[in-house]
Formats: sequence, C-alpha cells, structure tokens
Amino acid sequence: MKKKQRLLSLCLCAALVVMSACQAAPAPSSVPEPPSPPSQESPAPKPSSPEPSSESRPPADAVPEDTTRLTVPLQMTEPWGDVYPFADLEYTTQAEVDACRRWLCDLKAEDITALYGVSVPLDHYWTGEMSLEDSREIIDLLRSIAPDLAPLAGGNPPTGGGWNVAIHIKDEAAVLGFNGEWVTFCHQGKGYIFDGTAAPVTESCGRIEGLLYKYANSDSPVTETYFPDHVQSIYALDKDAYIMAKVEDGYANSKTIWEGLENRTPSGGEPSGYGYLIFTDEGKEYVYLEDTDEVALNKACQAALINSPLHPSWLIHMTPERMVSADIMGTGTITDRDKLSALAEFLKEEVTVGPQTSITSGPVNPDMPAGVFVFTITFDSGVKYKVIGYDEFDGTGSFSIYASDLDRTVGYSLDKDVAGKITAFLRDNK
Repeated sequence: MKKKQRLLSLCLCAALVVMSACQAAPAPSSVPEPPSPPSQESPAPKPSSPEPSSESRPPADAVPEDTTRLTVPLQMTEPWGDVYPFADLEYTTQAEVDACRRWLCDLKAEDITALYGVSVPLDHYWTGEMSLEDSREIIDLLRSIAPDLAPLAGGNPPTGGGWNVAIHIKDEAAVLGFNGEWVTFCHQGKGYIFDGTAAPVTESCGRIEGLLYKYANSDSPVTETYFPDHVQSIYALDKDAYIMAKVEDGYANSKTIWEGLENRTPSGGEPSGYGYLIFTDEGKEYVYLEDTDEVALNKACQAALINSPLHPSWLIHMTPERMVSADIMGTGTITDRDKLSALAEFLKEEVTVGPQTSITSGPVNPDMPAGVFVFTITFDSGVKYKVIGYDEFDGTGSFSIYASDLDRTVGYSLDKDVAGKITAFLRDNK
C-alpha cells in the first residue's frame, strides 16, 4: 500500500502542492542552473486558457538532433528507493523553463545509464522491459517538448491519470511527468510545474502515455530469463563503498550482465572498484571489473548501484548456515537455528541503505540514546559482526557493521523507516 500511495503521489503531488501554494503564495523557486537570457515575450497564461496565443508563449527554439545510441531499455516499474526522485512542486518563471529546456536539449541517449517509466492509475504495476526502439522513441518525444514549454504562475491542478519517466545519467537523476495540462520536472532536489497545454506538448505527451500503456497492458512482462539454473542470484558490487544491489533476472541490464560474466573466471584477491557477486548452487563467486573491461558491463553494474535498493555488502555476503549465535543487547543470546535463519533472511532482505558510507579502522563504541540497538553475530569460523544502529523515531536512522576479520567498521545511513523495522524485528523475535 505504501508503494502504491507513493506512486500515485508522483502523478498527483502537483495537486497537493499547488493547492497549498495558492493559499500561501510562495515566491518562485530558485533556478536549478544559471538561466539563459529570458525571452522578451510575456509569460504564458494560466492553464485555464486552453490555447495560449503564440504572442504570449516563448518562441520555439529548435532542438538539436541527437544521433547517439541508447544502450539501456526503459523498465516499467512501480517506484521505490531513488528510482523516481521527486520534490515539492512550485510555480515557475521563464528562467526555470529555459533551464529545463537546456537540460532536455543537452540530453544524449548514450549518456543514459537507466530509464524507468510508470503510467497511472493502474491496479497492477507491471514490471518489465521495453524494446530499445520504443525506449528511444520516448527519449526523442521528451526532448521534443522542450521548445513549447511555458511558465506557470497559478491555476488549479487537473485531475486524472498521467505518467512519469525517470532518466538516470551516472549519479544524476531527473523525472518528467504529465497529467493532462502540466509538465512536471524534478531535478537536483527541486520540482517545477510547466504549462503543457501547447498542442505539440500534449501530442508528444500523449504518444509517450500510449507507449507506456502498451507495455503496462502486456500479459507477459518477462518473456525470457538469462541466468542459468545453477545461478541463484547476482549482485552488483561497489567494493570501495561496501554496498551491493541485486540484479533481477529478466529485467533491465540482466542480459548484458550475464553475457559479460558467463565466460569470466572468478577473481582472486579483493581489488577496489566495481564487480559482481554470483550466488550459485555450490556457493558464491566474485568477479571484479577493471576500467578496461567491457564498457557495457561496467555501465550495467553502475546503473544497478545507482537505481536499485542498496544493501550492506557484509550482510549479503554472510552465510546463514555458518551463524552460531546472535547476542542482542537487552534481549539475550539466540542460538536456535530457525531464529538465526530468520534473522539472516531479515537482514539480507529488509536492511537497505543510502549510497554514502564511512569506513574506519577498528570497532566503534555505541552512544546510548533511547533508540540504540546493538547485536553481535558469531560465525563458526570465529568471525564476529558487531552491528550498532540508531532509530531516530522519525523514519531516519543510521547503522554500522564491524567485521572482526578485517578489523574495519562501515557506517551507513538507513533508508526511511528501516531502523524502525529493525527494532521491531529484534523486539518481536527474541
């Protein structure tokens, strides 16, 4: 339910924000980047005017042709994590329209590391993959709306369905959406509302919606899987940051990843940089990547780490069957095999974190605020993981893991509400 509410908010949050904005009359938001000189024409009228006149709209600047090649397909998905970054939406100035235009005009298909799309309202959110041809058409259509966007200074939000498309370029992400009259643009933590009633904009946005619905109504979202039967799962790995992201078979980048990995020899040692952890019927294998490795395989690894939920590496790496005990502060020691397995499954599946980490030598001592939780996992090898976390009771929290064999502590920022899940699990599974 929480995911569906967040998804609907992506398309309808403009309504909530603008109704508040109409009452509070906020000042125009700041420009996301230095603006081009504003045009001499006056701002476009409110969306209550169905057809803004050509005199009131900025002139249509030509969008330069993009001849570069898109290498990643658009993935239909319901929002989670940072796939669809969004922000409070505000009315806009001409300078903000110009900044969005420049971003779209400068967009190159070859720079895109991941694409996501969603259309609402739907009772079921299909997760699957578009063809590269259709994915490229969506990019071209998004770029085509740039010349005819106009500022929006007020108006009541339209109602009904719409769509959102998230574009990821390395460590940057932007989301464009449409709800029938407004184009929304979220970038670098700020959100903007544009007048999208010009005929070229509504036509292009309608074609985008048609493509998204085409795939949303597909009966077989995954027509082929690529991992062989003996491969249980694959995780993209950032060795330096101690984070991993699961690669789902049959979805974006999974074919590229397996084709790049199937003939590689598992790596020895632990070099820095990117790589993959492969779980098989016989155990686990690491494959580390060098800068000179196949570009597509490196890009797919980085895209997974940017766009997928992130897990602390040592939690994914650990073998539940080798857990001997878990000493939980304030609760006692768990040695029951079923309870240890349940703890391991919870940690592997539910503990997700942000991309920023801190690494220190040796163990750390916990502070003792009300929301602290501490537990130590001991393995049959004698290795210990000491986990210290803090639940701030507002949805935020932090988390650190000390590994005795490496004598190193890695600190993380937990995803929203994860700290509360951990404290609840420890309380209910004594």
